[in-house]
Amino acid sequence: MWWDRPGIARGFLAGLVALVLTACNLQGAPPVSGDLPVGGYAIAQLPPAQESGGELRPGVRVYRIVLPQDGAVRVSAVSADLRLRARLRLVLLDQQGVVQAVSVARNWFAARQELAPLSLRPQITTDLGYRLNFKGQEGQVFYLRVENYALSEDQVTLYADAFTPNPAGNGEAFTTGTKQGAIEFVGEFDRYDVASATGYLRLTYSGPLDLVARLYLSPADPNPLTLDPVMNCAQISPATLLVVRDRGLARAGFDEENSGRYSLEISSNPCP
Repeated sequence: MWWDRPGIARGFLAGLVALVLTACNLQGAPPVSGDLPVGGYAIAQLPPAQESGGELRPGVRVYRIVLPQDGAVRVSAVSADLRLRARLRLVLLDQQGVVQAVSVARNWFAARQELAPLSLRPQITTDLGYRLNFKGQEGQVFYLRVENYALSEDQVTLYADAFTPNPAGNGEAFTTGTKQGAIEFVGEFDRYDVASATGYLRLTYSGPLDLVARLYLSPADPNPLTLDPVMNCAQISPATLLVVRDRGLARAGFDEENSGRYSLEISSNPCP
């Protein structure tokens, strides 16, 4: 039978593995072009993209990132050759080849490649900087795939820098006044204890995330009251827990205006 033929069987198995990896948002262990040290940089010489069969295949280089300690890391890429003509995308994978984050624009990134669709003409920002954030433990290995969708070669400087995330939303009590937090990681929840709060809560946010603030009567409340940048005010009592997150846990930004930063206010001023 055909499956008894070694070459055909190997090809069938390779194709089956590829389908399984794609279905599970896995990419497999990529071939590595070099290391990108945290606190340092690397120079990536990216080949041009190739048009084939109506698709644009990017020029790719992959870099290994080994975390020297627990914490948060921001990776970024800056084009030296194409600059404002650059068409770049950063894809972060863990050691198992699972996609962790994908750059979309200068001010936000996503959980999956489907949220940053690419076709013949990628819808990618023309800003000089492409960035994304992630967290891990000491010794953990990640891979950064740098994709060039321009039809010309590009030289790109890659950076990996440790940083301290916005400290708001770690479960602290919030009873009155204002709080300024930021959603800086894919899947992040910011939590506030509002059991002793009275008055009215207002959420202020402008940016690319689908940000919501949810008021829970208890941690097990199945139907929390939900605020967003349009319906952004509600009486806070009798809620005990306030959670701020991206609605689909699929987008994240940076601690910057018009990105991941938001503001909360509890006051006695009634909602409009």
